[in-house]
Amino acid sequence: MKIVLCAVNAKYIHTNIAVRLIRGYCRNRIDSEISVSEFTINNHTEDIVQELYRQKPDILAFSCYIWNIEIIKKVSTIIKLMLPYIRIIFGGPEVSYNSCSILDSFASCDLIVAGEGENSSYQLFYALENNLPFTDIPGIAYRNENGKSTVNPCAMPLDMAELPFPYDSREETENRICYYEASRGCPFRCSYCLSSIEKGVRFASIEKVKKELRMFLDYGAKQVKFVDRTFNANNRFAAEIIKFIMENDNGYTNFHFEIAAEIFSDELTELIQKARKGLFQLEIGVQSTNEETLTAIQRTGAFDRISEVTRKIKGAGNTHVHLDLIAGLPFEDIGSFRKSFNDVHLLYPNQLQLGFLKVLHGSAMENSCDKHKIIYSPFPPYEVLYTRWLSADDILYLKKIEEMVETYYNSNRFTNSLTYLGKYSVDPFDMYDRLANNRSKVFTENISHNKNDTYRFLIDSAVSFEGADAELFRWIVKFDYIIHEKPKGTPDWTQPVLNLLNKDEIYELTVRKNIFEEKFSGFTELKGKEALNVTHIEKMPFNPVTYEKEDVMIFINYNERDIWKNAFYKIEKVNYSERQNKS
Repeated sequence: MKIVLCAVNAKYIHTNIAVRLIRGYCRNRIDSEISVSEFTINNHTEDIVQELYRQKPDILAFSCYIWNIEIIKKVSTIIKLMLPYIRIIFGGPEVSYNSCSILDSFASCDLIVAGEGENSSYQLFYALENNLPFTDIPGIAYRNENGKSTVNPCAMPLDMAELPFPYDSREETENRICYYEASRGCPFRCSYCLSSIEKGVRFASIEKVKKELRMFLDYGAKQVKFVDRTFNANNRFAAEIIKFIMENDNGYTNFHFEIAAEIFSDELTELIQKARKGLFQLEIGVQSTNEETLTAIQRTGAFDRISEVTRKIKGAGNTHVHLDLIAGLPFEDIGSFRKSFNDVHLLYPNQLQLGFLKVLHGSAMENSCDKHKIIYSPFPPYEVLYTRWLSADDILYLKKIEEMVETYYNSNRFTNSLTYLGKYSVDPFDMYDRLANNRSKVFTENISHNKNDTYRFLIDSAVSFEGADAELFRWIVKFDYIIHEKPKGTPDWTQPVLNLLNKDEIYELTVRKNIFEEKFSGFTELKGKEALNVTHIEKMPFNPVTYEKEDVMIFINYNERDIWKNAFYKIEKVNYSERQNKS
């Protein structure tokens, strides 16, 4: 038989670890040919169907999540019409907790693997190879002889030692996010999360983890993203991994962990502070700072400890810190959410994700929706529509705040601009509220505006911030623009007053005088136009960092960047008397 494991990812850069683990686990246990096919939700349905039809599998198994279930249903329906003999199998979190209802409502799906998939998939494939019944296979949902859907009890948790390394070759990891797990399960019981269903945490041996991380480092993977629900569930285990990565750092690969900062040990904090810039990326789920909300969703508070750890790690300036909030949780109205938002924003994470509650099948939150009057969409991703505390209007309002946060804060393109506007705002939430209101006045809904529009809109919004100096702010916005990317041409929003140097003056300083050789190390070998390609010089009548009204020259080196992609720069006051003496 020919088995194709199909993944439909959110983006091309993503990889699917589930299908790779099943491929590796089953490869030497069954006789069938088994392969992986990956697509994205941006692929046209007909293109996915054509590629799967070309392979003509006997068994087609899909990895199902909230972001891809709709396109998978379409593909399954069509491919079943084209290849009536094919057995179509669904697996993954989106079908594990409502398996029988999926089989009852969706005829194109023949079988479902519920829960942990490696061993159950192997037993199912073996049964299909040998025409055996499904009755004794754990975690399998199927239709019996009478056409009635039934599901077997889930499999016992697999020993982590039995899991194969997911990636077969360097090619599978190149320029992709490579997902990896060193543990399964979570010590917390957050009501909105499916990880709360599994009791206990299982760890792979540290020797296995080190061996497999070595493979990622040898492959030169761009990013390894641990899918462990709480990477530091065991701080000693986590510290061993961190030490190994630091000792074997290849200078390129980045490692991403989801951590619980409230239990993050001092040892881990000190290790992270010593790491290479860009080696680690930490994601911390705060969700809310309202104690009543945290109690309702079965989370511990300890925001003081989260703040302490975040400040220490971010203070070292070497690690990207990502903090999460969820809107739509119990007991969180607009006022409460505003406070949670401000609390988190004032930690100045490198990324602040303002997400909206998704009521997942099988989660404890699903069972408490009636109690809390949480109304959510019946369609994936099952996002909250309104609650007892937030009206539908409130949710839509917060969507506009989210858009401003994504556009201006999380892009890391406007750090200096937002810092300036923040000085003329009541609090961080107030700043995004004003931007959101201005956007509603300027743009019609669903308009597609380009990057230049985001800069122009920000400049125009300054008038709504009482006390802000509109002229100074224009220069600050341009400063954010030029330290993030080398200008190509002259954007229309900078004309005519935001250009004090012409191309000939920049050429004279960069090519003829090679001024960057004295400003930055590493430029001794960059001469002439080669230096021009990786540098920029700007003259401004304001210092964009101190806000002093003085003529300054800004020298930007795009060859060196911080972990947030901003180029290194030097700001120097123009000394007219010195210039006149030299002339």
